[in-house]
Amino acid sequence: MIVNMDTTYTTIGTPVFYLVNVKSPKDKIIKFSEWTLEEPLEIRSFSTRESETGQVGEFELVFWDTGKVSIPGVTILVLNSDSSFAYEITADSMDLDVVSITEQDPTLRQSSGGGIMPIKDPVPVKFPLPWKTIALFILLIIIFTSMVITWKKRLKSAVLYEDKPEYLQSPDIVALNKLDELEQSSLLDKREIKEFYARLSHILREYTENSLYIRALEMTTSEIQNHLTNFPYNDDQIQDYINILSGADMAKYAKHVAATDQCSLDISKSRLLVQETTQYWKLDSIS
Repeated sequence: MIVNMDTTYTTIGTPVFYLVNVKSPKDKIIKFSEWTLEEPLEIRSFSTRESETGQVGEFELVFWDTGKVSIPGVTILVLNSDSSFAYEITADSMDLDVVSITEQDPTLRQSSGGGIMPIKDPVPVKFPLPWKTIALFILLIIIFTSMVITWKKRLKSAVLYEDKPEYLQSPDIVALNKLDELEQSSLLDKREIKEFYARLSHILREYTENSLYIRALEMTTSEIQNHLTNFPYNDDQIQDYINILSGADMAKYAKHVAATDQCSLDISKSRLLVQETTQYWKLDSIS
């Protein structure tokens, strides 16, 4: 076992490296025992490594008092291949001179006048900004805001009368005019039943959306049926409304071709439905 130090002269607080090089037989295991040192010695760190000459243990020592300091030898345990104890080796002690920083550098003693060294100004500590955390926090806020906006857009809250937009023409007038235009068109003469019912369905859905503020243009007939509780119409009016929309769906998807007489009857029922349901939403009708 060979023990050496990188210096025999140091100052208070300056690390000194204490190296132990142990060469052992191939059938033995080297183990560094716990090395306990008393003040003013302190073990700051310890590490081991393999070298060509054997196993090396490196101790980083710090001294906190001046004078000649004796470093006790470290004890090395030698174990058998089955980890059972074989024997131990203790290194010789080593001496080291520890001086103050003013003794090492006489100019410091002169600048201090032989007294206490002047206190140095505090060094400002810079705290790095946690940019990653800030970026993740901002991203979380953006995602949460987007979710809230999307959720609010999907809400179908009731619209108060005073909040409803103003129209150049009331929904019933618009619907009746479009029904007249549809009836006077040449679609039935040309047997364009599919186009006829597509327009009829759109007129009724548009009238519902503009008068009751139910998004009928965005809903299928089945969805409208599932929300009939939102309609103020009576049972007969609801039945006519659903029958016309269902018939329009069948015509649009070529599941049924209605006769011309049926088309004329449906447009008459649509006109009557518009006229009879104004009482549920027109302010003058309600008052």
